[in-house]
Amino acid sequence: MIRLLTFFILFIVCQSLGAQIKNDPWILSQLTRVKWQQTYEGVLADYHPVMITLASDSNQIAGYLIHKGDQRVHRLLGDWTKKDLVQLQERDEYDRLTGYLKGSIKADQLLLEWMSADQSRLFDIVAYPTSIIKIKNFKPSAEWIKVDVNPELWISVQKMDFGIVSGIAKRNNEFSRFEGYCLDGTCSIWNTVLQNSTGAPIRVQMRQKDAGIYKVVLDGKEYSASIRNTIPLSIRHFDNSMGFLDFVYPDLKSKSFNAWLDQWIDKSWNDGVAHLTSINQPGTSGRLVHRSSGWMEVFDSGDNYVSGLITYINPGSTRRESFVWLKKEDLFLTGSDLLNTPDDQKKACDLTLLRTGKDHDEEYMNWLRGAGYSHLVPAKGGLVMLTEFNMIYGDDIHQLSVVDSKPFIKKKYWRYFGW
Repeated sequence: MIRLLTFFILFIVCQSLGAQIKNDPWILSQLTRVKWQQTYEGVLADYHPVMITLASDSNQIAGYLIHKGDQRVHRLLGDWTKKDLVQLQERDEYDRLTGYLKGSIKADQLLLEWMSADQSRLFDIVAYPTSIIKIKNFKPSAEWIKVDVNPELWISVQKMDFGIVSGIAKRNNEFSRFEGYCLDGTCSIWNTVLQNSTGAPIRVQMRQKDAGIYKVVLDGKEYSASIRNTIPLSIRHFDNSMGFLDFVYPDLKSKSFNAWLDQWIDKSWNDGVAHLTSINQPGTSGRLVHRSSGWMEVFDSGDNYVSGLITYINPGSTRRESFVWLKKEDLFLTGSDLLNTPDDQKKACDLTLLRTGKDHDEEYMNWLRGAGYSHLVPAKGGLVMLTEFNMIYGDDIHQLSVVDSKPFIKKKYWRYFGW
């Protein structure tokens, strides 16, 4: 009911904004007459939802940036620097300068860079015309995809609102992270770039044909792909003009999973909400300096299990834990539950450092040796070993072979992973 009410309010706001542009006293005071207008919805700094309404007389541009979390409105005023390129000032409800925006306006996309008034913070804005965003038809989901290419490519992707995708790709037994953008409102067409340790990055376009099939273009060559599993995503979200909290997780329909999840993040979440509420006062500086985000990602999905990792970031700290959900038993296991002995975690970490053999620079290798591979996720091909998440280095992912992995995991679980 809350979701339906939220959508209804946003729909009414969007419709009324479009209808009022030509009658808006402030916009009309800045323009000679309205020759063009458009309303966009998108995200600031990857997840902060915003609505942007713009109008132009072909020379000047005027409009509004609205934070959808608390409906705080900022005025935008500027002009076209070149065809499709704009430069805008942002002012708050007290007419104080709060930032600058510059970037491109195209028929199907708005790409801007927001910079704070003191020029100390930069964030990207990606938004799409409301006319092509099919809000009612899009539901965030995680997909596990096999691409029929040699060597085979597996993609675990999270498809989010406003055209954002992110995930993990596995190729040649190597894992890499990626981010990308949807090209339509339902996220059935999306682009990304995959890192490739043996050559140049691989450009990818995914074109979903139906509920089970993709056509995939890799560096200009077309391949077919099948969706092996789809899991609905749930989103816990709190947002105001000072920052945002979000947590994205798979809806596994499991009582044991839900109990673990609630226990795992509730205190961190409530502390974050209290902090953002306390600093959200008129005149408070430092917009968007506070961010706390969490996500769960699926590394492997089979008939009998789903395995993955949870990551939660608070200012100054990160937390991680791996998980396995045994579907038929509705049994939820953490990484430590799978080990024969607690000492096996260190043994697996030491073996992974020995097997890694990557030619990183010395600074990165020093960090990697210090961080170690402290998390393990079981998959068909063996244990996926991960470091902690670092705000500078990100993380490192390496997979041990099945032969190397078996000594560390209790034998009763091998059959689930096809070992």
